[in-house]
Amino acid sequence: AFYMPDVQNDFSQVSLYLLNKFTKDLLPLLVEMINNSVFPQEEIEMYKRNMKQRFLVEYEKVNVQSYQHFNNALFGSNSIYADNTKAADYDHLQRDSIQAFYNDRVKKSPSHVIVSGMIDEKVRKEVIASFESFELKNNIASDRVLVYGDVAPKEDWIKIPGADNNQVSLRIGSPTITFGHEDYWGLSLLSTILGGYFGSRLNKVLREEKGLTYGVHGHLTHLKHADYLSIHAELNAANWEEAYDSILDVFNDLKSNLIDASELEMVRRYIKGNLLQSLDGAFSFSTYLRNSLIYSMEDDRVNQYINYLDKVHPDDLIKLSEQYLNENNFYKIVAGV
Repeated sequence: AFYMPDVQNDFSQVSLYLLNKFTKDLLPLLVEMINNSVFPQEEIEMYKRNMKQRFLVEYEKVNVQSYQHFNNALFGSNSIYADNTKAADYDHLQRDSIQAFYNDRVKKSPSHVIVSGMIDEKVRKEVIASFESFELKNNIASDRVLVYGDVAPKEDWIKIPGADNNQVSLRIGSPTITFGHEDYWGLSLLSTILGGYFGSRLNKVLREEKGLTYGVHGHLTHLKHADYLSIHAELNAANWEEAYDSILDVFNDLKSNLIDASELEMVRRYIKGNLLQSLDGAFSFSTYLRNSLIYSMEDDRVNQYINYLDKVHPDDLIKLSEQYLNENNFYKIVAGV
């Protein structure tokens, strides 16, 4: 069997991959981990040392620095999505607080149990028997949800000094519309054209034509309480300003010129292939279902997106670019200068 924990901004999960014939043997162990874990002090101390050292190594990387500062500029350092982690935080971890968090937020408290794969009647009954005592609730109090706190001003660059001044991480982005907005599928398509695949506009200009970076990425990121559009690139310290000007040139081109039919068709096919891959097999579909439940997304969203892709016109993308690719709405961070 293979056990995998995962912690995200909006949820945490544990996954257990196993042969169905071992369900009866292994599910009780999984339930015991969730409901009856103990936290030996020596293991906590070892965890604190290891995680602190890992943090110190990771935080030397400019992309980690730019992400933390971008995150806090976008949402505010007092937001539920803030990242205020410091090395000293690991020193302050106490067993009592870990135990209290576990009792309050983990023990008998998963909001969903999703089972996928080769499930027969025997497996179904074993799963129900294992989890029937769980409360299956979402126990996050609504008064704890502060999405946008003390956000930073957008006018100025946030610059993080670097140790060697060779490599920098540039990251720009802005809060944007949330899932369900009438422009959401259009903005998702636009972000893919902009920087969402290897043949994107930003990759062509910054990587292939100008050789400024090995890769530049544009994303429309969906969270439970917010969405944001962002662009990220790793660059030579001498070239980051040229790279930013080139990004603005790509913005202006998308605002001024109709996308070629062949490029639009290529992006359509790319997105449809990714959508089909997201539903390929029981494990992929379980992830799709999980996202539907956690993020309150419609189950037929793949069909919605495909229907949009089939009818979108190049004129629509110019209007979307004019509305959402406004540099004055973007937070701008560069780490390593």
